[in-house]
Amino acid sequence: MAYTGRVRRWELFEADLDHPVGSEQGGAKRPVLIVSNDGFNAAFPIVTVVPLTKQADKQRTVYPFEVLLPSGVAGNPLDSIAMPQQLRTISKKRLLAAPLGALTDSTLQQEIEDKLLLHLDIALEVVDDEDQADEATDEQ
Repeated sequence: MAYTGRVRRWELFEADLDHPVGSEQGGAKRPVLIVSNDGFNAAFPIVTVVPLTKQADKQRTVYPFEVLLPSGVAGNPLDSIAMPQQLRTISKKRLLAAPLGALTDSTLQQEIEDKLLLHLDIALEVVDDEDQADEATDEQ
């Protein structure tokens, strides 16, 4: 049965991602981390998620574009790998039950955001306070 409550950014849910094609992450109970913002989540019947996979029993390393989530940091029972390269938007009807937990570690949140931007080839310009003051002076 689909979860019908409020959905917040950084919450971890089990989702039905069945019927994957090729290398897509799938499964009837795949953990997913909500990455869409709370305004979007409240207004639309869809959410944007990053799928997780368990690290146990895997014969691979965590790739540079992925993020290791130690067990328990977001309600995940096992060490897990967040896969920003598998970003997708899904119907809230795919969320199976109440959240398992939430990722509150700001360092891990930032790492996931950075990997999403890297994957999408989005570079944000960092402007420091001194540059902003110089621009304001130039405009006067």
